[in-house]
Amino acid sequence: MKPIKSAILYKDAKAHTLDVLLHGSSGGMDYSLIKKVFDECVKKGHSVVNFNFPFFERGEEQSSGVELKEEIETLQLILDQSKFDEYKHIRLIGKSLGAIIASFYLKSLSKEAQSKYSVVVFGYVTGSIDLKSFEGKIKIIQGEKDKFGNIKVVKNDLKDAVSKNINYFEIKNADHSYRNELKEPIFEDEAIEIFSKIK
Repeated sequence: MKPIKSAILYKDAKAHTLDVLLHGSSGGMDYSLIKKVFDECVKKGHSVVNFNFPFFERGEEQSSGVELKEEIETLQLILDQSKFDEYKHIRLIGKSLGAIIASFYLKSLSKEAQSKYSVVVFGYVTGSIDLKSFEGKIKIIQGEKDKFGNIKVVKNDLKDAVSKNINYFEIKNADHSYRNELKEPIFEDEAIEIFSKIK
C-alpha cells in the first residue's frame, strides 16, 4: 500500500493513550472540528495522529466501497506507523464516516485486541455504524436535528449493544455537522466542550 501523503503525529513521550482522528466524507484532517479535536487531545497529554484517507486525497467524495477495505487498511497502516502497541489505550475518534470506519475496523479484531480501544463518535450514522458487538467504552455526541436521527433514535439503534459503557450527549438545535439552520457551524465549540470532559 502507498504511504499516506497527509498525516500528522503528535507524540507525547509520557502518554499512555493514543488518539486516532478519523475524518468524515466532506472534510479531511483540516476540517475545523477535527483540528479542534486534535488540539483538545494534545491538551489532555495524549499522543495524537491525524490523517487523510486516500479517497479524500484523490479528491473523491465517496469512500472506497461498502466494505471500506482501503480505509481499514489505511487505518491499520497509520496505527502501525504510530507504534500503537506501545500504548495502553487507543481512542478511535470518528466524525460520521470516520466512525463507520472505526466500527468496521473494531469488528475485524479479536475480543482481546479490542480490549485496549474505546470510541468517540461525532455524528452517529444510524444503520451504518456497527458497534453492537464492541464491549468497550462508546461516547456519542449527536445533534438534536441530525439527519440520521436524534439521540433517541441513536439509543434505539444501539439497544442490543453488548457494551455496558455507552454515554450519549445531545446538542440542542444542531445538525449532523453541528450547524444551525443557516448551515453555520456554531455548535462545534459545544461539541468540543463535551468532548473535553470525556475520559
